[in-house]
Amino acid sequence: MRRTLPILVIALVLSACAPTSAEDPITDDDPQPSAGSGTSADGVLVIEDGSTASGPGISITDALEFTAAEPVLVNGALFIDPDGGVLLCDGIAESFPPQCGGVRLEVRGLDPAGQLLEEANGVRWAESVQLLGRIEAGG
Repeated sequence: MRRTLPILVIALVLSACAPTSAEDPITDDDPQPSAGSGTSADGVLVIEDGSTASGPGISITDALEFTAAEPVLVNGALFIDPDGGVLLCDGIAESFPPQCGGVRLEVRGLDPAGQLLEEANGVRWAESVQLLGRIEAGG
């Protein structure tokens, strides 16, 4: 009896982690939500035409608290979905292709041609970018 209890506990833990059916396996190939469609943003970053900036920039969380009308330099991970939706994200969720993680801003007015992007399964992304723009509420 003593030996069967640990085996029973391990079996229960493993069964809780298993897929619910053979028809619904968990794989890395499952389609992931795209960057812009069906993903709500915490705010909007409107890119300023012709403006340039350099410096440390601020986080997306700090940018959402920024109330001045002037442009701010925001750091994040950039995601562009196959439909052209653009998000600047606080982090990258571990998946393939990578997904937007954490706090996010919808990006408007960005020319993606000016960005060095990786691409997989129709999703384009860059791990570390700085974008200059005005922050607007809502997504």
